[in-house]
Amino acid sequence: MSVAAACGSSGTTVLQTPEGPVLQLEKDEFLVLVSGFQPLYRPGDRITVQVLINNQSRRFATARIRTRLLGRGQQAILEAEVLSVNVRPMEATSAERSLALPTNIGTGEYTLSIELPPWSFEGRQAGGGSLNTTLRIEG
Repeated sequence: MSVAAACGSSGTTVLQTPEGPVLQLEKDEFLVLVSGFQPLYRPGDRITVQVLINNQSRRFATARIRTRLLGRGQQAILEAEVLSVNVRPMEATSAERSLALPTNIGTGEYTLSIELPPWSFEGRQAGGGSLNTTLRIEG
């Protein structure tokens, strides 16, 4: 794997893998990977991504995953329910997140945002960040 470009918030990179691009964020003993997205979608398609959270600490962690499609001005066009996950020390957990594109969505560039508001290690807040990538929707 090679690092292709910086993307999203500080510390986020895009890895180019044989299976496609993977967003990566490493911060405060968390490694977050987002995969499964495509560069191009059509109205009515479903955007589905896998979010892997690796807790590299020796403390129990709790995190929330917010998945949104942002349009012009970074306004939320679509948003999935916020998902809370628990991650044991030195282990990883994964979650599938999905957004259904409406059939009347306009063509153009959008931002897929996977946000992790500050997570906690045994009740102590830490970290937080977002992983963003640009998607194109064509009719």
